[in-house]
Amino acid sequence: MFEQIFEKPKMSQKLLSKPPFRYLHDIFIATMAATGFGNGIYDDAEMDTKANHEKDAKINILAKMITLTELIVGEKIDVKPSKIVAGLEPDRTNYFLQRLF
Repeated sequence: MFEQIFEKPKMSQKLLSKPPFRYLHDIFIATMAATGFGNGIYDDAEMDTKANHEKDAKINILAKMITLTELIVGEKIDVKPSKIVAGLEPDRTNYFLQRLF
């Protein structure tokens, strides 16, 4: 779905089977650049896709992503940022990506 709005990052089965934080961050930043969705919710440090974000920063970045998406789609998304950072519950993470799209 996302390939309709941006070329990179590439949507690959391998990465989607257990999406790492950096991949999700790159997807959100690319979506923001292409559509304007989420403009202004992150500061410069949070926007830096190459930064080595600490665990708490990753959780906060994901929490903002999830909360914004929930507000727009009008439903609670059953996914926890801490589980995503730990690489757990990839099915729920992928559901979040579907709702983000």
